[in-house]
Amino acid sequence: MILQGFILKLQERKENDLSLIFFSKEKGKVEILVKGARKPLSKLRGLCQFFVFSKLSLVKGKKNFHLIGGEEIKIFKNIFKSFKKLKEAYFILKILDNFFPFFPPSADPPKLYAKAEKKEPKIFALTLKTLEKIDIFKKEKSKTIALSFLIKFLTFSGFRPEINKCLICHKLLQNDFAFFDFKQGGIICPACQKNKDVDQIKISLGTLKILQSLLYKDFDFLKEKDFSEENLVEIEDLLEKFLAWRQ
Repeated sequence: MILQGFILKLQERKENDLSLIFFSKEKGKVEILVKGARKPLSKLRGLCQFFVFSKLSLVKGKKNFHLIGGEEIKIFKNIFKSFKKLKEAYFILKILDNFFPFFPPSADPPKLYAKAEKKEPKIFALTLKTLEKIDIFKKEKSKTIALSFLIKFLTFSGFRPEINKCLICHKLLQNDFAFFDFKQGGIICPACQKNKDVDQIKISLGTLKILQSLLYKDFDFLKEKDFSEENLVEIEDLLEKFLAWRQ
């Protein structure tokens, strides 16, 4: 079996073995056992690296896939040269490992829950492009690209927040601010916001417009835009809290 993809997590196993949590184009998220990978002279050790797009050769054992060989397709070497790039790239891997793949929700509010070996071509393509852009763009753009990944990721997974119009009156925002409701999954205008709710936070119109750009615009467009660190931090906090509501 041949799988193309990249490593999300490495875990040590007994007797010098490693377990790879691997996000593949062909089968989604799978676990691969690498016998003897922790030995200094292991021929498979070089394939157990983060931020490498690889093609792996596997055989299926009684309980696990086993790595028997492979090759590097592309190494995102610039990610390792910047702490900012490294931080955002690891954030993306963590999101994929914790929440990918998704199945249709059966509870209210919707919940996300993962199962191995579910193919998600849109999310795979998005992730590969995101890592490529973090690798080649300036380090100052890393957070913008990572946040754009996150809201696009939610959208492709069926959990896109409503950020264009009020969830209650369905009108476009006319004020300088709105309230983002995590429980309902979107914005509520001041006229419809009756009671202060711990599940809501205030969001400015400027921040909301940036959030819309992160969702609808491609990475090359975002590369040319300068967003304030304050707005990006506000968006990061909002999206992480929204993601926590959907766990």
